[in-house]
Amino acid sequence: MANKILGNDDIEQTIVNIINTIHKYGPVNTADFEKLAYIKKLYPEILYNYEKKLLSAMGLFYKVQKPKSILEEVYSIYEDTIVESTGRNFTPVQAHAYLNIRDKKYFSFSAPTSAGKSYLFRELIQNVDYDIVIIVPSRALITEYVKTVTDLLSDDKSILILPFIENINISRIKRRIFILTPERGVELFKRINEFNIGLFLLDEAQISEEGIRGMKFDAFVRRIDKSLPNAKKVFAHPFVNNPDAQLKKHNFTAESSSFLYQQHSVGKIFLAIDNSQLQYFSPYQTPNNRYLNTLETDIVDETLARGGTLLVYISKNKIYDGTYLTDFSKYIDNCQKLTDVNAIQLIEKLRVFIGASKTGVEKHSLLIDMMEKGIVIHHGSMPLNIRLIIEEFIKAKYAHICFATATLIQGINMPFDIVWIDNFHNLNTLNLKNLIGRAGRTTSSNYNFEFGYTIVKKINVPTFCSRINDTILLDEVSLIDKDISTMSDDVKDIVEAVKNDTYNDELHLTNAQVDRLRESNINPDIKYILDNILLNGQPINGNDYYNLDNKIRNKVKDTFKKVYVKHLRRQSLNKAEASVLSASIPIMLWHIQGKSFSEMVSLRYAFLTEKDKKNKILSNLRHGKLSATEANSQIAAIEIRFTPSPSSLPNSQLKISSLFSKGTSINDLDYDTLVYDTYDYLDKVISLSLVDPLCGAFELYYNDTHDPRALIMKNFLRFGTNDELEIWLLRYGFGFEDIEWITEYIDSINENEIIFNPSINNLSPDMYEVISRYV
Repeated sequence: MANKILGNDDIEQTIVNIINTIHKYGPVNTADFEKLAYIKKLYPEILYNYEKKLLSAMGLFYKVQKPKSILEEVYSIYEDTIVESTGRNFTPVQAHAYLNIRDKKYFSFSAPTSAGKSYLFRELIQNVDYDIVIIVPSRALITEYVKTVTDLLSDDKSILILPFIENINISRIKRRIFILTPERGVELFKRINEFNIGLFLLDEAQISEEGIRGMKFDAFVRRIDKSLPNAKKVFAHPFVNNPDAQLKKHNFTAESSSFLYQQHSVGKIFLAIDNSQLQYFSPYQTPNNRYLNTLETDIVDETLARGGTLLVYISKNKIYDGTYLTDFSKYIDNCQKLTDVNAIQLIEKLRVFIGASKTGVEKHSLLIDMMEKGIVIHHGSMPLNIRLIIEEFIKAKYAHICFATATLIQGINMPFDIVWIDNFHNLNTLNLKNLIGRAGRTTSSNYNFEFGYTIVKKINVPTFCSRINDTILLDEVSLIDKDISTMSDDVKDIVEAVKNDTYNDELHLTNAQVDRLRESNINPDIKYILDNILLNGQPINGNDYYNLDNKIRNKVKDTFKKVYVKHLRRQSLNKAEASVLSASIPIMLWHIQGKSFSEMVSLRYAFLTEKDKKNKILSNLRHGKLSATEANSQIAAIEIRFTPSPSSLPNSQLKISSLFSKGTSINDLDYDTLVYDTYDYLDKVISLSLVDPLCGAFELYYNDTHDPRALIMKNFLRFGTNDELEIWLLRYGFGFEDIEWITEYIDSINENEIIFNPSINNLSPDMYEVISRYV
């Protein structure tokens, strides 16, 4: 089967040759690791005799115990030398990176997945006496990092770990670890002198290439170096061939170094699929020799049957329209319902969070149905709480199949036995290599060389082979230093502010946007919003909003639009932008009233499915005015109300669209889609687009009028509450779901500490764990 890859040489001699090559050059030859994967699959009993030598030569010392050969003894001495020089049980890659970070002010490196970067970072944040800032590209990664670091340092309550900038618990902590995105990082500069920051870890630093986000990242790097020139800055990337570019673009030449690590730790076997038929192929062979034997059995079925795992990289459209259910029905149907108590508890936790029903048609969740069979879905329009539960579910090994979009590629540390690339659209070289890296991640299993499978549609194999062998180069010139004249007006404000350092950190707006708000004479509009939205210091609820006189409600919406537009370079929104903004206002009101996510989804469900109409029909049925057939027919005839698809604003190119097609019956409303749609409104529209300009406008209004309602409204927009105790708890990192029960256990709270009352001793273990780091 694998003669084209292994050649005609004796298998033992092939293994010996590869070990010698690794000993001489390191574990860097991808084709050799493909050979090893085939040998492990086809001749495991032969490889077994050499496995310890192989793992020793690869530097995976934690997988090898007592040496039994001269070569293993040599590497055992090497391992001891690493421990002596670093004080830690590192692999050679980890040790080399650690010493560079220790001895240099700037270090930029690139390494493949499974190189042990996570373990390196964990060691870097322990046993130091200064504050640390970790920068990651997404909020999903923030959540993973916070959980990992919290678990790692669970026994040391003197370390504060936060996903935002706050100076709290001052009297009880010795140092802090902040885990932020570049956008959240700007908060640091308002209080940078309050901290003792000695290290910046900039993970997935290739974000520097991503348009505006890249500019924000580079601007953050330059600002921290200007403010804290003596703090170490470490840039980490996957699969980038010129990590030194990060140093060149910022002129970090003194006390700096960079390194490209190409060491592999697992093998890969590649499969092409065409008309349900799997065929081996090698991306390292010439096109004429690329394809190998056709499989007589289904490797996916076999892997799942023995408890293995499958990751399917798929488009969000296929998730939304349910196409994946038919495309992969063979494997989905074979998954049995889970019986593990802990798995069922996680599923129930997710069901409660989204407000899905346990029985019946209304609020029925396919997401829950799939999880009950060990099948999970993961994409960017899922609330972070859902993703956290799903990631915990996967790591606990309850998941057999995961259907995921690009969000799972972005550094989240979850390995699978098989990666199936169903969606090749917009899959660039870096994301492709990251995705392949999810297949067969190395474990701590002793004496075991591991490998994984990657499956690709046969039609995409030539492109796949080209990209996997391609190099990835970072630009040596920062986007900040390039011409911006051709950029859209929608982004020019932020681009100019980043380039010219004219960003107002207090108001979270550019100086130009602040000036426009000041000069726009919107104080009467702000007053109109406050007069109609706030009642006795509290926001009116969503129902009260819908019950307002149409004239008043329309004017409130128009006034919000007007205030929002005034910070832009243009005078109006297009029809699609205005539609999105209008749809977001009741959701924003529910948010500032502190409604839970499940309550907001339920309220939208009632609105979009014309609950009042449906209830009237059911009332007529109960009173004998309609037969059951007539009632069902009338309910089925009710159409889902139009709601525009959420989108970040401003976007002058936005076109009107909806996830729910015109004429769709309320019986066909997909509850999971409504969950995702609601989260996108909260995230993309309200949190990322509206909150900053609206809060800025209310603060400027307060500065002019000293109307306290403006600050109340600002707090509701920013925090979802104006309650001082709740705001303090939010600043300490608690979510509203926990705040609801925590408040009764608090005697006092301020920037110095939280003092709990003795009744916390009666809390359940799960509840006590939530507050334990502050007790």
